[in-house]
Amino acid sequence: MEKSLLDLSREVHAIAKSGLAFSKDPFDIERFHQLEEIAAGLISKHSSHSKEYLQKVFSAESGYVTPKLDVRAAAFKNGKILMVKERESASWTLPGGYVDVNESLSEAVAREASEESGLSVKPIKIAAVFDHRKGGYKPHLYHFYKIYMICDLIGGHEKPSVETSEIKFFSRDEIEKIQLDPGRITRAHILRMFDHADNLSLPTDFD
Repeated sequence: MEKSLLDLSREVHAIAKSGLAFSKDPFDIERFHQLEEIAAGLISKHSSHSKEYLQKVFSAESGYVTPKLDVRAAAFKNGKILMVKERESASWTLPGGYVDVNESLSEAVAREASEESGLSVKPIKIAAVFDHRKGGYKPHLYHFYKIYMICDLIGGHEKPSVETSEIKFFSRDEIEKIQLDPGRITRAHILRMFDHADNLSLPTDFD
């Protein structure tokens, strides 16, 4: 996969952060701060974020930079998959979000599903671990992995949240017709969850 300028800028930022975390030489530390500023400038030119905002975000990070983890719940009822409509984008996605510190994958996906849909789920299988850069997602400031988990519905009641305006179950055919949030989900990956739900013995997809 050919790296974009955004990919390369993220790498420069990661190198700068690693250098600042481990270097003791004051001259090297100054150079790593310069690299961090260069990365912020490059990313600001290829995203909607200002250089000042990026420098603020970068300053809050420390240590060795690694990808973020984003979990998505694929829960089914009568052959249809649970979807939530994001207020921000007015588009549909699977319930989910970033894994919090001190939280397991199962805890994260259950929390996100409950917060965004009002429904309780129990994860039973990791269906896929996708690199967002390779899956057709909208470019993002961070590098992250999308972790899709097949879940059983175990309770709760459908209830929108501060993040979501609607909760609905869609068939495979209906998925082809709805507007999706390209920053959070892709049509191909949703459709792949139907395959995993129909055959739990399928191996986990990755990359």
